[in-house]
Amino acid sequence: MNRYNKLNVTKDQMKYLKKKLNITKAEDIEIAVLKELKEAFKELNDKRQKSKTHYKIWDKELKEAFKELNDKRQKSKTHYKIWDIVCYVIFAQMSGAEDWEDIEEFINVHYDFFRKFLLMTGGVPNYQTIERVMSIIDSKELEKILVEFIKKITFNKTMEIEILNIDGRVDCGSSRSSTNYQEKISPLNVLNAYSNNYGICLASEMIEDKTNEITTIPIILERLNIKDTIVTWDALNTQKKNVEIVKTKKGDYVVPVKKNHPNFNADLELYFDEQTQEEIIAGRSDSAYLKKEEKSHSCFITYEYFQTSDIKWYSEYKEWKGLNSFGMVKKTIIKDNQKTVEQRYYISSLYINIDLFSHSIRKHWSVENKLHWHLDFTFREDKNTTQNKNALMNLQLINKFCLGIFNRIKPFYKNKSLRRIRKIMGMDFEDNLIKNICYLLLS
Repeated sequence: MNRYNKLNVTKDQMKYLKKKLNITKAEDIEIAVLKELKEAFKELNDKRQKSKTHYKIWDKELKEAFKELNDKRQKSKTHYKIWDIVCYVIFAQMSGAEDWEDIEEFINVHYDFFRKFLLMTGGVPNYQTIERVMSIIDSKELEKILVEFIKKITFNKTMEIEILNIDGRVDCGSSRSSTNYQEKISPLNVLNAYSNNYGICLASEMIEDKTNEITTIPIILERLNIKDTIVTWDALNTQKKNVEIVKTKKGDYVVPVKKNHPNFNADLELYFDEQTQEEIIAGRSDSAYLKKEEKSHSCFITYEYFQTSDIKWYSEYKEWKGLNSFGMVKKTIIKDNQKTVEQRYYISSLYINIDLFSHSIRKHWSVENKLHWHLDFTFREDKNTTQNKNALMNLQLINKFCLGIFNRIKPFYKNKSLRRIRKIMGMDFEDNLIKNICYLLLS
């Protein structure tokens, strides 16, 4: 039995694949896919080629974008094609590689397979060369190419308004303590913007040493199209300049206020007293209320959401561009007959819409649960000790790309965990790559 019968496709789907790949037999799927890969990468690596190729797998615009990936190396000393190396890293990271040495070994194991569609000039690069080449690639160029590719193969079925979560993450493995022989090296710190509709990181910005997220978030906001998008972030970034950028770019915000604005936080705490809460719960006309209950392990948790358009009592309300409502989340935890109550305060450009307000707050945790957690758990980034921050940044961008691919092909693996899918990819990479491309063609 041909192994591609394991694709579990219908007759109509197989007919579509054959037509798409211009073949007559299912047994020819691997040859056809690799032929397309070879043609695609042949043109990617030869900027002089003028012939026009109609790709069945790779989008023409994506091909042109890859051709523009800037190679800063001296051409006379260049042995390896830059896109070949990026390709090695992508496939190795999809298959469980955890450091540069793993990537070199991965190329050696699958050398004959890569020869079918990559130029492989210079043979197999050693791990030091791979890291060095990755360190000279412009992160913005690489990110743009990878993000656009994921967006093209991800059909956004949801009609929900986009909610963009912005949060920072530190790669602890890249830091070094000061010694007699070297100065202290700070870890790679990256600010990420996560799209809930696409399920991917749309933009990443490296936070420079001796700075923090406050100075970096305006940069990432300026890079993004946030029209008709709700933006969320941590309290640290709730700054007048940031909300002004969001509103200037025709977006909305739902953001927390904590003790980094001590007077503002104290004013909101006084405003949402017991009497005000009771009035809002009773149905006050300028406000809205929502209550949600859930059981988590041995705890019973109640979330109460309060939103009000009564903002003119605050003397500085005009200084926060587009401010239309204040909000509070009251979280009550009951465990072992002990009750704990937490209250958090928010400002928002949204008019009264308690469902959207509460949904935006809950969705903010997606950046932690669906992005940062996977970078740590699925890709084990905290174990990577690379000190070159640009190389590590580009490796992180590729991991985010792989994460987007895994989310896209997850149904093919019967919704197994992403860590399990990565392990399965590593067990038989060549077979799984062909099957995944076929799955994406059918999707």
